[in-house]
Amino acid sequence: MSEDLKPAVEKIPPLRSSGAANAIYENIETKTFRPKKRLTLMSWIKIGLLVLGAYVYSTASQEKRCRCLSTDPCWPSLDTWNQLNASLTGGLVPVYPPAKPCHGVNIDQAECQNVHDKWFDGYWRSDQPGALLTMNFEILPNETWGCQLNVSSSWPCSQGNLPTFAANVSNVADVQKAVKFASEHNLRLVIKNSGHDYLGRSTAADAFSIWTHHLNDITLHDVFVPNNTNAAPTTAVTVQTGVRLVDLYEATAHKDLVVVAGAAITVAAGGGYIGGGGHSPISPIYGLAVDNALQFTVVLASGEVVIANDAINPDLFWALRGGGAGTWGVVIDVTLRTFPAPNVMSSVLFYSPHNDTQSFTSVMTKFIELQPQMSKDNFTGYWYAFNKTLAFLYFGYGLSKTETTTRMTPFLNFTASVAPPQFIVTEFPSWAALLETTFCPGGTCPSEGGQTALLASRLIPLDSFDQPDAFGELLVDISSDLDVTGDTMLGHLVAGGEVVRKDPDSVGVNPAWRNALWHVVLTGAQFDFNATAAQRQKAGDRVTRLNSKLIDFTPGSGAYLNEADIQEPNWQQSFFGSHYDRLKQIKNKVDPHHLFICHHCVGSEDWDASLNCPAK
Repeated sequence: MSEDLKPAVEKIPPLRSSGAANAIYENIETKTFRPKKRLTLMSWIKIGLLVLGAYVYSTASQEKRCRCLSTDPCWPSLDTWNQLNASLTGGLVPVYPPAKPCHGVNIDQAECQNVHDKWFDGYWRSDQPGALLTMNFEILPNETWGCQLNVSSSWPCSQGNLPTFAANVSNVADVQKAVKFASEHNLRLVIKNSGHDYLGRSTAADAFSIWTHHLNDITLHDVFVPNNTNAAPTTAVTVQTGVRLVDLYEATAHKDLVVVAGAAITVAAGGGYIGGGGHSPISPIYGLAVDNALQFTVVLASGEVVIANDAINPDLFWALRGGGAGTWGVVIDVTLRTFPAPNVMSSVLFYSPHNDTQSFTSVMTKFIELQPQMSKDNFTGYWYAFNKTLAFLYFGYGLSKTETTTRMTPFLNFTASVAPPQFIVTEFPSWAALLETTFCPGGTCPSEGGQTALLASRLIPLDSFDQPDAFGELLVDISSDLDVTGDTMLGHLVAGGEVVRKDPDSVGVNPAWRNALWHVVLTGAQFDFNATAAQRQKAGDRVTRLNSKLIDFTPGSGAYLNEADIQEPNWQQSFFGSHYDRLKQIKNKVDPHHLFICHHCVGSEDWDASLNCPAK
């Protein structure tokens, strides 16, 4: 046996959360992992293939263009994998199901307890190459669950819907090597960042993963002009694709700046978030995240690293801004425009429970009626409808407590006449102070994950608010159905304003955003960990059925693809609208062999359900 194939350790533990030392990594310095000792493939083999046979494909039926899987003779040899491993700064990482430490005959009880303790921790999950925000995408879409947590340790633990290996990339050269390797060996390739993906695009069984989580440099620019352009200088921030929003917000706050980014703080700013468009609490003020993207650095399927902006690769630049994640190449970094922070902010926390459907409907109707004016009054934020209750957390951008209370008075007076609500208006000296208090109370920024969930959503056009009675009755009807299973309707006042003032064709994002005021999500289809495939399908069908009511009420609109139904009917139209044909042309130009392919992504209709073989 050659030296490089000898196992370094008998068992390689799964990755632990950021900052922890383990058998694979040394302690973190700055924000980049460095390998203590590169993994050898034989050590991974010695552990076993994690029952990869649970997801076997027949090689006899595969055509020449089918992806090469681990059961095929074309799968790279151990020597070939070792060569790639040795060439990467961060090496190769064997991808394990997050529950694996709790299975087998020689269980490390401390590691298993750590998994139980952190199963719902969004930070821990984003630090695992094999963990996703919603765990149902870690499994296979059949009766084979993969690797469950709350079962006997002797219960079978298989690889499920997870890749075999991940390239732990930490620089451009690593990404280029990984992309070229996947292309040369015709591998199924996926890109995983933080794992926030409600369509399962960042994982696949028997795949090779490029793990961009450790590309996390941040550069602030007092003056930025995109390459080869005559654009006006602006303040900006360049973030590598793995930078978490919590770190981006902290960096910009030091310069008293704001950046258009989301509220889920463990989301990575340069990953699927911006690939899908990127809504934000300040989108009504400054537009979507993609409206403020000035330049990208991308590694294409050819392995070439390119700049994309208005002057260089303009078609690619257009597609990267909302044309979908995991489709065009591996984004290394994106430069985002920044803005001066407001010197005052406010928030309104509102809670209005009702004993009967009639009073709940009347409050929902009034709430809908006043939304266009609230948007004009610089309110943004999020609302919830559940158990005959309306609750919302709205932000007054640049508004004092007095101004906020005055502008909210029409709605507060109405609700008081129906059923007195509870509400708190708070003033903050800055956007950063609001974020810290709201999302990081006590200095801790919590983030949850690990649940099972399937979403559905709809972008609600402005003209829908001209029918407050009909719209209110519809939302109450859907909410009452969600209540049966303890699910929730979540509304986002993140459109309107500057979002609708943008040219619909200026970027690749779904043009339905340019007519919308609300983004409404049905957070249903939650199910038990041990649910059968039939039960999971029933839950998914239910949320699809409920969302069809919103679709019927908003003909010609669409959905935000980052928070959408995996069963979305006519998904090309719903997710991309009139931009789909142009996006498909760009896809075939920059990635003619479709190395980058994922569920409900541009071009995926040309592949079979597994996305491993061309459609027939």
